[in-house]
Amino acid sequence: MSPRTIPRLLIGRILHRRRRLAVDQRGNVVMVVAAVFPLLIGAAGLAVDGVEWVLQKRQIQAAADGAAMAGVYGLIGAEDLDNAVNRSVTQAGTVPNNASIQAIHGPPGRETDPFAVSVKIAVPASLTFSRMFLKTPPVISADATATVVKNGHYCAFAIGVMEDEPGLVLRPDTDVEADCGVTTNAQSKRSLEAQGASTIDAKALRAYGGLGDFKAAMKSGIREHAMLQDDPLTDSEPPLVPNTGCPNVTINPDAQETALDPGCYANMSLNGPVRLQDGEYILNRGNFVVGPHGHVECDACTIFLTSDAAATEPGSIGKVKISSDATVKMSATREGPDAGILFYQDRHAAADLPGDENRLGGSSFSKLSGLMYFPSQTVYVDGNMRPDVQCSRFVARRLVFAGHVYIAENCDGLDKVTFAATEVRLIG
Repeated sequence: MSPRTIPRLLIGRILHRRRRLAVDQRGNVVMVVAAVFPLLIGAAGLAVDGVEWVLQKRQIQAAADGAAMAGVYGLIGAEDLDNAVNRSVTQAGTVPNNASIQAIHGPPGRETDPFAVSVKIAVPASLTFSRMFLKTPPVISADATATVVKNGHYCAFAIGVMEDEPGLVLRPDTDVEADCGVTTNAQSKRSLEAQGASTIDAKALRAYGGLGDFKAAMKSGIREHAMLQDDPLTDSEPPLVPNTGCPNVTINPDAQETALDPGCYANMSLNGPVRLQDGEYILNRGNFVVGPHGHVECDACTIFLTSDAAATEPGSIGKVKISSDATVKMSATREGPDAGILFYQDRHAAADLPGDENRLGGSSFSKLSGLMYFPSQTVYVDGNMRPDVQCSRFVARRLVFAGHVYIAENCDGLDKVTFAATEVRLIG
């Protein structure tokens, strides 16, 4: 072998080994995996910690929301604020014992609000991955503020405060559908009595006491132990009875259509065709009765049931009785102090007995639009013949529904008699 051949052989062997190393990259893969593996572990750990953080934050926020509302209810019931808040947090069962809980009555910005409560909960986070590297865990905090507000659109108020009786009664096979709220002040554990296969589907259904018949109201937005509702017309009064005389009016089935002018009357017994001209009708010591042959119309009227001795003789105040066979097409006035009110019974009226309630209904050709205000007595809404009461509003001591009843939320001209309810709500 010549001396010139040796360098060529060495160069060939070196090139051959380089080509083999370029093909065999097992060593490179091991080095890359060794470098990236800690990053993969860290990313997975942070992902787990992120999920845990979100879950804990959600649980703590829910506990703070519930505690703030419980604090408001505690103030309403003259209970110690801290006790009410701490009890709510404990019952939530999602806040650890090392949490910091702060409750403030009248927080900044709500200092003059007698019911505003702010709750702040701070909890050391429990994180699976990060705790191996952090000496002090990060803190998860949640704030909530609640108070008493007027909220929603309510079309039916049963405002009687009854201890052992229901405020809402559904007669057998009744179907009530309300696109607005319904509420009762009954203190009973069964403030809703659903007889037979009856149901109520209301946008909001509030009970001061317990509801009782949950099955009948399962489609409603239910809240038990809600706020006691005030009479929305508590500051109003019926007009004074004039001293010009208030005659009885009787219309028989065979009578020609009669037009009656606004004014003062005693009993109005309408069992034939009648048109009530626009305005106020004051019934002194009298009932408003529409018989089975009655056909009564008014475009803008308000019927007041009162008495010249209302305060001393509550039994002298009359009732409304509309037969389910009658045809009534009556709408409340849309302007002035009576706007939206169709029937107004003096609040001095004596409590009624079962079977002697005010009855509102009519045939399938009937339509009643406006507020039916009977704060001291029961209103029986008779929907068996399917009268149109979608633009009716009801405020009564007790409400009884029968047949098919549909109440709409929005009706032109009735915004003044579609009321908000008093509720405890989160405001921050």
